[in-house]
Amino acid sequence: MIDLLCCLAELPQAPESLSVLDVKCCSVKLAWNSTSSVLAAPITSYLVQYRPNDSSNDYVETSVSKPEVLVDGLRADTTYLFSVLSVSEVGRSHSAASVIVTTTGANPTGLSVAFISSVVKI
Repeated sequence: MIDLLCCLAELPQAPESLSVLDVKCCSVKLAWNSTSSVLAAPITSYLVQYRPNDSSNDYVETSVSKPEVLVDGLRADTTYLFSVLSVSEVGRSHSAASVIVTTTGANPTGLSVAFISSVVKI
């Protein structure tokens, strides 16, 4: 007779303490804490989802391996909803850490214009 021991791993827990590290006109930098459970499979990546907060369109999704991300290519002066889920080989966490962020206004490229007036007598 063979005894089989079967272990079912749980889905990973959602990230905690999602925070905004930096906001610019076209980018947002986020970081969070990973969580773990004795019964959950190890976290292999994080799924970052975002969309304009007033939109009913699907989320844009990006996968990252570390508990931080710089999301760029955003529109200036726009409010976004960001959510982060933990991912393991078993699947995605049921819940997500979420935050609402408004990007800043259009940022000049750092160019400046100086008007110099001079009179040269010949």
